[in-house]
Amino acid sequence: MRSHLVLVVVVASVAMSPRAFAAEKAWDQQAVTQIVRELDGAVTGLLDEFKKQPPANLASMQADARLRLEDDLRRLEHETHGLRERIDAGAGLDATRSMYEHIGSVANDAREEARKQMQAEPVLKRVDQAEALWARLTPYYVSAPKPQTTSKP
Repeated sequence: MRSHLVLVVVVASVAMSPRAFAAEKAWDQQAVTQIVRELDGAVTGLLDEFKKQPPANLASMQADARLRLEDDLRRLEHETHGLRERIDAGAGLDATRSMYEHIGSVANDAREEARKQMQAEPVLKRVDQAEALWARLTPYYVSAPKPQTTSKP
């Protein structure tokens, strides 16, 4: 039950628009570097692990759907490796924001495809871990929403 609750919280937080996060953290190169390295470690080899998994069954695992998931996992690894390389080279917020956003989108797509296809636990667990690490980056990339002010006529 606890793992299910944790999964629901992670999925809900990742499903929210990054702009919905209230916490904003000042850019911290060291903290971001550490999280990105963890994220890179979480996705390294994920595609290979997926390829080792046999299709669940013919009804739920059509060839084109499997290829979509394979492509999502390939892009997730590639984009994450690229982000790690840029961060390790000292790139900051502005130079890495689009990569951060793209990784979140690809991770979400991969999670949806993996769930639809009833992927084996190791693949799902690693995709969930990648999304959770991506969510930890969000406060560094997203500004808190500005409060609405009313102007007097």
